[in-house]
Amino acid sequence: MVYDMIIPSIPFLATYFLTYTLYKRHFIKKSFHVNLWNLIIGVAFLISAGGGFLLLILLQLGITLPISFGLMYLHVELGITLALVAVFHHHVYLKGTKRMLFGSKKKVNS
Repeated sequence: MVYDMIIPSIPFLATYFLTYTLYKRHFIKKSFHVNLWNLIIGVAFLISAGGGFLLLILLQLGITLPISFGLMYLHVELGITLALVAVFHHHVYLKGTKRMLFGSKKKVNS
């Protein structure tokens, strides 16, 4: 089975860059952008994980359904897209993540 990486990712990445640009130009709040993408990433994860678990159960039971191949394709495609969006979404949190992991570098006046 051949999987596409670019075609399913284009709508997600385009929408991400659109909302990111709107946030950077102060048309929407950062919290809206972050919450929207948290929701999208969460729903995509649930769908991808749910499909993966369903496929795993079918595999363990030795059941092969006509939908199994289509479900596997969608599971992988959504997983690839989810990974790409998560990398871009992490960019929003990079500064806060660094601060959380390494602490803030505040100058102490003597």
